[in-house]
Amino acid sequence: MDINALTAFLSVVQHRHFGRAAAELGVTISAISKRVQRLETELGIPLIERDSGGVIGLTAAGRRFVQFAPRVLEAAQAAQLAAVAEPTTRLRVAVPAGVDAVAPLMPAALATLELALSHAHAGVGVVLVPTLFGRLDPDLVEGAVDAVLTFGVSETPGVTSTRLGELRRVGLVPTGHPYTYRHSVPVAEYAHQPLLYTPELPASYMDPFVLADVRPLAQASLVRLAASRTSDVAGQLLTGAGITVIPAALAAALPPALRAVALDGVPACWYYMHHRSTDARPELLAMVALFVDFTETITRAAHSRPR
Repeated sequence: MDINALTAFLSVVQHRHFGRAAAELGVTISAISKRVQRLETELGIPLIERDSGGVIGLTAAGRRFVQFAPRVLEAAQAAQLAAVAEPTTRLRVAVPAGVDAVAPLMPAALATLELALSHAHAGVGVVLVPTLFGRLDPDLVEGAVDAVLTFGVSETPGVTSTRLGELRRVGLVPTGHPYTYRHSVPVAEYAHQPLLYTPELPASYMDPFVLADVRPLAQASLVRLAASRTSDVAGQLLTGAGITVIPAALAAALPPALRAVALDGVPACWYYMHHRSTDARPELLAMVALFVDFTETITRAAHSRPR
């Protein structure tokens, strides 16, 4: 998408006037008008309603498009920066294996994060490292990665956990399950269904996904699963033995065989980032702070995608 055209459109929307948008961007009114027309041609639909005096409002398509346009512009600018300025240092962030395959919104959010990080720490980038569930904290302690993006406070000595954005949870069932046909399910009801459980993983990691904050674990109906990546969980779901809970951000691109289920009354919980307590590099701490926005962005974007 044409970055100049998108920038012109957003400036016109902000000022509701072609002349003031032109003044802000240091170009002529004619140039602004042509850029907006170029964007409308690219999209194949009018975005702005005009009269002889300038802007009188947005079309229905324009109102929908403007909800996403700022994030598109941020991602495009980040991609442009990445193309011309390859980072000389990359902070390695472990994420649960398989998450990258089912979270298509992550690359754009990561590009925006890198752009923000580069303003304060030039030449520093971020790379996500898919990591088996059981290796998340061990790889951090051993220095294979610089940080871990995960779902609970670390119980490992020498590791600092920072709370990030809210982890919104939804149910996940195979297509054809009775919950597939319901608009939503009370979380207390869902919590008493057979839920997939990997006891080898730390409680801080597993508890959000077996709804331990909804009813005591001793009262749960748990289906044991030896899982080291998200594909293991998906495979077990398709057998019909047990259902599960996932972050809403991962519900944006599910395969046809699986369906997300809204949970009514689910308590708030949070993403966390772990790093070694002895690692106080300014660029690392800046990255941790920026991951608050990263987690909130992928969750908001997942909720805004059409079902």
